[in-house]
Amino acid sequence: MADGPVSVLYDRDCGFCRWSVAKLLELDPVGSLEPVAIQSSHGSQLLASVPAAERLASAHAVTSDGRVFSGGDAAPVIAARLRRGKAAAAAAGAFPPLTRAGYRLVAGNREFAGRFVSGSSRAKADTLLAGRTAPGSG
Repeated sequence: MADGPVSVLYDRDCGFCRWSVAKLLELDPVGSLEPVAIQSSHGSQLLASVPAAERLASAHAVTSDGRVFSGGDAAPVIAARLRRGKAAAAAAGAFPPLTRAGYRLVAGNREFAGRFVSGSSRAKADTLLAGRTAPGSG
């Protein structure tokens, strides 16, 4: 795996997605994750190999060497960068079909799950994202 930061691409129009990425950032005190909105110009560049019609279908992780991982396949890549995330990364990587199914379950119900994220939690997430998002990435 490349040593540089991992870009985590998310749907900026989805409150649950923004909140989820902010939670990941809270577990990343050293800044090895870079949040990038899929709809941003930087997001379009990073996802150039992904058909435009498929970009918003899932979250993505892009390594510093340009490899793109989407949906459940992004989970072990992201988890490996988190504080105390090595075990989660190993588990997610050891059972790809299960990880993909779990991701599809959550992603397919993100509107429903988003109802349980309070307005103040979303505002806190948006503040954290704004502080960690590079210009042109939000």
